[in-house]
Amino acid sequence: MPEPGDLAGRLRAAAEAGLLRGVPSGPTRLQRLGAGETYAAWLLLSGRLERVVRVPIRPVNRMPRPMAAEFEALQRVPPDLGSSAVALETGPGGTGGSGSDNPLGVPYMVTTHVRGRTLSPDDWRPELFAPLAARIARLHLALSAAVGRAGASGGPPPLRPASQEGESLLSWWREHHPQTLLDPRVVPLLDSWRRALERLDPAFDGALTHPLIHGDAVLTNIVLAPDGTPRFIDFEWAGPGDPAKDLALIGGQVVGGPWYAPMGRPEIAAFVTEYAGCLRRLSAEAAWTGAVPQARPRSGDRPTWEADARTADPQRLLARRDAWELLDRLPNLLYCLSLAEQSPRHARWADDLAAGLGAVLAAGR
Repeated sequence: MPEPGDLAGRLRAAAEAGLLRGVPSGPTRLQRLGAGETYAAWLLLSGRLERVVRVPIRPVNRMPRPMAAEFEALQRVPPDLGSSAVALETGPGGTGGSGSDNPLGVPYMVTTHVRGRTLSPDDWRPELFAPLAARIARLHLALSAAVGRAGASGGPPPLRPASQEGESLLSWWREHHPQTLLDPRVVPLLDSWRRALERLDPAFDGALTHPLIHGDAVLTNIVLAPDGTPRFIDFEWAGPGDPAKDLALIGGQVVGGPWYAPMGRPEIAAFVTEYAGCLRRLSAEAAWTGAVPQARPRSGDRPTWEADARTADPQRLLARRDAWELLDRLPNLLYCLSLAEQSPRHARWADDLAAGLGAVLAAGR
């Protein structure tokens, strides 16, 4: 992969020459936004137009998900809810493979820019959670409608029970990073973690897979606009899933690193209740205005995902959210442990996650 400085020069030159897809030619200012696990991102300012260019920082055949999958999800995101798709170049030599179409020499993705700032976990205040719950409800409903308009056929599969999800996760870590499961911070957690997931299995009975959730709705992927409105970025892990997963990734009682807002049990319950109420209201408004295609079966008797009484039941959502908190935090603990020897901060975050998991599991939630 090109060095960051070299790539920045190519970006500016390509943008000013009008060779970068989705960016008009002309004088361009360039600002590096940062880098995550998979991409580095730059903000391009061309006149009044703002575009974000994301470039893989690892070989494309070693990326956890294809760029095209995220771009497809971004095409369905309403601009007022988060970053949306502008252009995609999937090959180092251009989509046509000619070797001369792509001035960067590496794949890249262009998206809209979401203005605002991310907050640290300690900066998230209780009054921010209700607006966030409403925005997540709006995002889930909008994405279900977008997939419906795109012609998804048939009905979604039922969600897998939490215990099955848990065993799949453990199998992956056992195959790829077996040493993490032998860590003394992990071993005492595993049996109680499994039992907790089994207790939460009934909440998944009859629940259907949502056609498209964010999939990584942690705090670092939530931007507060200047007016305080939350919007979503980084849809790399977007795909079919359980809406309750997005609710769990925001925060909870198990926290660590920059990802999760600390939330007490009353705050968690209020957050889920607010989400469920907003989902029902928005679904009813959409049905009344005809703005969103209804999710009842159009032919045959296979159901499709719908914000009905069962889907938006606060108690079932709360139980599934609790399951996803466990299903997310243990793998994140294992991830931090896999990097702990090279990264003191990941070692510290692993300690925090292990302590939080131990406390929640000991309480028998």
